[in-house]
Amino acid sequence: MISVTPIAVGVAWPTLFTLVTAALILEAGHRFALVHKVSGVALLVGAVPPAVVALARIVRWRSHKIHLTDRRVLVEGGVLNHYEFSVELADVFATRVVQSVRERVARRGVVVLETVGGGPVELGRVRQPAALCRLIDAERSAQGPAVPFDAVYTYDEPDPFPGEMRPEVFPRRSRFV
Repeated sequence: MISVTPIAVGVAWPTLFTLVTAALILEAGHRFALVHKVSGVALLVGAVPPAVVALARIVRWRSHKIHLTDRRVLVEGGVLNHYEFSVELADVFATRVVQSVRERVARRGVVVLETVGGGPVELGRVRQPAALCRLIDAERSAQGPAVPFDAVYTYDEPDPFPGEMRPEVFPRRSRFV
């Protein structure tokens, strides 16, 4: 079983904005007496909202997981509205990666599973999407070919004389053909 946490989308900028805003307010509080008097309120107004946004995105990012087992791919996530769905590996007939040039350089992308009945299923933006596709394809090939429901099995009798050599009979050809 393999578990993957997709990449953090939109976490860096709110975190960086929170840290820079807090640092600027604290530095201005050391330099200016007026800002020093209201530095608590300035931190509350300037740094708490982006910190809440960053915290919400971090929790949302950490709650999303992709699990690959020997039979299925499970995707679960969500903070308040928890969701979970699975795709049977027997239903998957192809995997592909959707990437832009920038994502290809950064080795990130969206893994898409092409399924028989449900159409394409996106697993989310992950690091090393080609490696995840190779793992999924390896698990699919390890299962062997699926047996269709309308398969007909017949019995082939073994040769009654396994050690006997029989001359082959060739049909006679006509000289005029």
